[in-house]
Amino acid sequence: MTLPIKTLPIVERWECTGCGKCCRGNIVPLDDDDLKTFRKQQWDKHPDFRGKRTLVKRSLFGSSYRLAQHKDGTCVFLNEDGLCQIHKEFGFENKPLVCQMYPLQIVPAGDTAYLTLRRSCPTAAAEQGRTMDEHQKEARRFVNQRPKLAERVAPPQITRGHRRSWKETLIVTAAIERLMTNQSFPLIRRLVHGLRFCSLLEQCRLQRLEAKQLNELVTVLAESASEQSSDLFRECQQPNRAARLIFRQIVLNYLRLHPLCITEESWQERWRMAWVALRFASARDSVPEIHPDFPEATFKQLEEPLGHMSDEIQRPFTSYFEANAVSKQYAIVSRPNWSIIEKFRALAVTYPVALWMTRYFKDKTGSLHTIAIDMVTTMDRGQGHKPLTNSLHRRRVFSLAHHEQLERLAIWYAR
Repeated sequence: MTLPIKTLPIVERWECTGCGKCCRGNIVPLDDDDLKTFRKQQWDKHPDFRGKRTLVKRSLFGSSYRLAQHKDGTCVFLNEDGLCQIHKEFGFENKPLVCQMYPLQIVPAGDTAYLTLRRSCPTAAAEQGRTMDEHQKEARRFVNQRPKLAERVAPPQITRGHRRSWKETLIVTAAIERLMTNQSFPLIRRLVHGLRFCSLLEQCRLQRLEAKQLNELVTVLAESASEQSSDLFRECQQPNRAARLIFRQIVLNYLRLHPLCITEESWQERWRMAWVALRFASARDSVPEIHPDFPEATFKQLEEPLGHMSDEIQRPFTSYFEANAVSKQYAIVSRPNWSIIEKFRALAVTYPVALWMTRYFKDKTGSLHTIAIDMVTTMDRGQGHKPLTNSLHRRRVFSLAHHEQLERLAIWYAR
């Protein structure tokens, strides 16, 4: 039995403009139904695809497949007109379900499935188009095709190794939601409050608490998190050297997801990026060339205060974090083996990353609002990017949190 589908209490908007950016640099997995449809289309006999790989195994020993890509990361079915060849020849309904749905995202949380957006789509990041209420009919059609999209799932761990019922899990996510949607504070303070709440909760022994006791504890911790954060803003200390090193390693992984960064997969490129990573570790002088279209800058310049950011520029960031908190997308959709605490930290670290990159790109274009949209699409793409979901990234985020550097990073780059 599928869960009822609800939109969020905050307004989200999206409309496809046919920009084709979703066909560049994104993995398109195929489920069994997609694979059956795809094989019936007989692309191996198509004159434009004869002798070309159209499918690739998702792992060396696995049995699942994804659509193949060109060397520059674009989908093999993206034609020269910027259109999808599958769509052109067989219609929208015969594309892989991921392609049909994108950027619609269904998040099953307890007894409800929330309809939200993946903001890796620029139009979704810019909140342009029809409201999600107007997309509900489409979402229900997708669920009718694949009921598992809106089926009940197991709750994620609250803290590492500790899992509770959905009722108790939602007590924790509700507290994070309240902190992240509190209009009394700017976004940076909300994030720091959320991070402090996670640290306090992680120190508690939750095993023997009943739901009522857990609710009382969570309420007290959320209030304490807000109170304990003031000193951090007064001091505004630069993160320590080790934290800055880890942070730059994370930044480099996100830079490779920027809309401008389409690179060919080759051994030569891998060796070049290894050299770039070494330069990022040392942080000496100029930022090494990651992509020819990226600007020139020094690491010193990227530590300077960013200056005032208007509400218009801040809005895409604020909407991104609010929607993630309300929909529980950060807690359920990505990083399946991580706890809610770890997942929220991984979400929060994207803000200082985005502000670092805003400094980097701000002289590239005259519009900071355009840069903000690019930053949000980059942040969102990281949720499914292997280097940002694997055990190494998990250890990096843990190290920053364990040494109380996550909050400092956020505050430092929000200057």
